[in-house]
Amino acid sequence: MNTYLDKNLLPLMDGIKAKNTDSDILISLGLEHRGSTQSFVIQFGNRIEIFWNKVFSDSVINHVEDGDLIEVKGQERQIDHLFSTSEGDFYLESKCNLNFDSEKSKASNRKVGEVLESINKTFNLKATGAYFVPVVDVIPNSDRVKYNNKGLDVLGVTDLFNILPELPFTKKEYFDYLKNTVGPLLVNKGL
Repeated sequence: MNTYLDKNLLPLMDGIKAKNTDSDILISLGLEHRGSTQSFVIQFGNRIEIFWNKVFSDSVINHVEDGDLIEVKGQERQIDHLFSTSEGDFYLESKCNLNFDSEKSKASNRKVGEVLESINKTFNLKATGAYFVPVVDVIPNSDRVKYNNKGLDVLGVTDLFNILPELPFTKKEYFDYLKNTVGPLLVNKGL
């Protein structure tokens, strides 16, 4: 077991609270007491983002430690991840699922570009922007090409380890932990 993951990832996941479904379909099937999968997925996504910001804070210069909001075209927007290494500056929009519909995809892609532009002006950086999928080791080439054709990059965990080779856990430890510790924990909570 990796003590870093025990100390920093497990408490975040243990804090996930089961919410009963509000799906009329499941209610009509007599499954109204079933935990809402969507609720688990949303909470997981929010908490894995917090975890990776902790990893960045412990490994490199993390620009969102003191605040994760930035003004973009008169509105406040959240910065998921913004860090600097000796190799450069990186703005990452965390996404646990790249398979959203095309309208949502267009809005998300636009957001990444607008936030990146504002980051570079506000922080006087030359950051590159990308999606980061913290639950996929290697991004399938079809997804990489799809996003590259839209002018965006998409990074998996392997890509992040290439940018930050000195992390406090290995890729294998991370994915084994998700599968063997976090998965059973969430099932016990009603997932």
